[in-house]
Amino acid sequence: MSSFIKKVFIIIILGFIVHLSFISVFPQLKAWSISRQASENNNINTAFQRDLADSNSTQIIRPSADLLYGGCGYDVTYKPLIISTQLPSTYWSVSFFSQNTDNFATINELNESGENLKIYLFGPNSKPSKVSDGFIVVSPSNRGLVLMRQFIGNGSNFDELYNIQDTLECTLDGS
Repeated sequence: MSSFIKKVFIIIILGFIVHLSFISVFPQLKAWSISRQASENNNINTAFQRDLADSNSTQIIRPSADLLYGGCGYDVTYKPLIISTQLPSTYWSVSFFSQNTDNFATINELNESGENLKIYLFGPNSKPSKVSDGFIVVSPSNRGLVLMRQFIGNGSNFDELYNIQDTLECTLDGS
């Protein structure tokens, strides 16, 4: 085998190793960075609202200009989190992301068609109790992110969507 072919082969192997390392470590680093920023701003287990996304928006990864975003970072190490909100008449979804950024659950208008939504989020070491007034979601990690999306459509219902966004609450059980 010539030295050129050996060098090309080594470069391909090293590139493959670097690529695998990046795709396995990057999600954890990104989640750690978001979690650190949320902790510094005291935004854990507290709802946040975002304005309409545009080309300069960096708070949500790959935002859509057709959606209005809200949510909360969570830490359910010791107590479950109760997420409650009013629901719009248009498309909406509440997605749950674990600490490694995996989307492990989504609740949307196909699951619930009422006017209000209540979700009990438990940690991986919890024993969820039976609830009669909402959904139970069990997170595979103690920390993560809840993201609520609302469809804007033609924008005629902005006031309603912003009012609904303001009703989003994330509180620890018993707080």
